[in-house]
Amino acid sequence: MRTLNTTTLDNMERFIIDYQKRKGKSPSFREVMKALNMSSLNLVRTYILALENSGRIERTRLGNIDMLPKLRPSGVAITPIVGSIACGQPVDAVEQIEESVTLPRAIFGGGDLFILHTHGDSMIDIGIKHGDLVVIRKQNTAENGDIIVAMMNGETTLKRFYKRNGKVVLHPENKEMKDIIVKDCEIQGVLVSCIHIYN
Repeated sequence: MRTLNTTTLDNMERFIIDYQKRKGKSPSFREVMKALNMSSLNLVRTYILALENSGRIERTRLGNIDMLPKLRPSGVAITPIVGSIACGQPVDAVEQIEESVTLPRAIFGGGDLFILHTHGDSMIDIGIKHGDLVVIRKQNTAENGDIIVAMMNGETTLKRFYKRNGKVVLHPENKEMKDIIVKDCEIQGVLVSCIHIYN
């Protein structure tokens, strides 16, 4: 059996823990491979098995990386509906809890969740329509391609996030609309799911 690199084992464990804390779920083997610049999925599996055998992580019955017990979410999340978000031009941010609903953690994952009504049609090309509810995980960081709640000068909008050439690009998922390009923005959360409202 090949000798495993202890630094790689430590880095993998650290990445898994950090990922679970940030996203409320476990990374896929492919995400681990990309993050640690590993050569193959088989190599990732070898290291994952070593971490499991040493008791540093657990795996599900399907063989995926399980949430660490201390980070494992409870069965449900009491999630507030806190107002509206623009799917168009940014609008004044007003946070007001309208009501709270129960969401299953098995579907929506961990973390601090909140819900917003959507207004506008800037995200219709990915199925987010006016009047839908979007479930957001509260966090202040995002990766390129994430759909975020962005605040700029006291106004909020829901857009796809990119960092390019030192600037922030807020990309609408509507081919009729143009990107919003700013120096910076405050990230208030990342999209987890969209709940369609059928009238």
